Amino acid sequence: MKAYVLKGWGIECDEELKRAALVSKEFTEVKELVLPKVLRSAKPGSADVVWPFEAGDWVLIPGGFSFSDHFGSGKLLALKLREMGFFAQVEKLGLSLLGICNGFQVLTESGLFGPTTELKANVPVGFKNRWVSLKSATDTLRLPARHGEGRLSWEGELPQGVKPFLHYADEDFKNGSRDLVAGLALKKSSAIICGMMPHPEIALTALDDPDSFATDYFEHHREKLWNEEGAGLKLLRKIFRKEIV
Repeated sequence: MKAYVLKGWGIECDEELKRAALVSKEFTEVKELVLPKVLRSAKPGSADVVWPFEAGDWVLIPGGFSFSDHFGSGKLLALKLREMGFFAQVEKLGLSLLGICNGFQVLTESGLFGPTTELKANVPVGFKNRWVSLKSATDTLRLPARHGEGRLSWEGELPQGVKPFLHYADEDFKNGSRDLVAGLALKKSSAIICGMMPHPEIALTALDDPDSFATDYFEHHREKLWNEEGAGLKLLRKIFRKEIV
C-alpha cells in the first residue's frame, strides 16, 4: 500500500504530511505527487493525464493554503483536480483519501461529503490558530487548529455513509461548526474518504504539544516526551488502518 502526498500550486504543509506518513510506518512507500508535473503527463492533443495510482493506494491532500483561495478555500483546486480526472481515478481504483484543513476544504468542495456540506467562514469571524481539545469515539486528544474557514455545515441529515469521527471539545475554542464536528469520514467498499480541520501531522510526538513546555523539571522529561507518540500520530494510524469507520 502506497501513499501519495499532493504537492505544487501553492499547497503548503506537504512536507509535514509526508513526514507523518513515513513516521506512521503504514505504507510500503510514500511519494510526492507534483500536480504540475502530472498535468504535463497528458499526451499531446489529449486532456487525459497519467496518474500513478494502483488499487488500494492512499492520496493525502495537505493543509495550509492552495492557490487562489481568495475565491473560496479549496474551490479552484477541487475544480482543477476534477478537470484532470483525479476523482474519476479515485472512484475507478477505490483509492482512500485524507484531506487535512485545506485538503478537507478541497474534498468538501468536490461534493464527496454531500451536496450541501460546506466549510464556511468561522463564527465568530477570524483566523483561529491554537491547539484545541477534541474527542474521537475512543480518545480525547489535542491538536493544532489553523483556519479561517472551518465552520462545517450541512442541511438536514448527512448523506448515507458519511459520519462525524472527530468533535471539538474545548470550552475556549469555537468556530461555529454544526454539532462541533471537526472531521467527517465516508466508507466506500474497502476504501475510506476522510477529512478533518485540525492538523494531526503537527502532533507526532508528545513534545510537539506546547503545553509540554510547562512541565516541571522539563529537562528531565525531554527524552520521555520526544519518544512518546503524539496524539496526531496515533490518530493518523487509526485513519490509515481504517479503524475510524
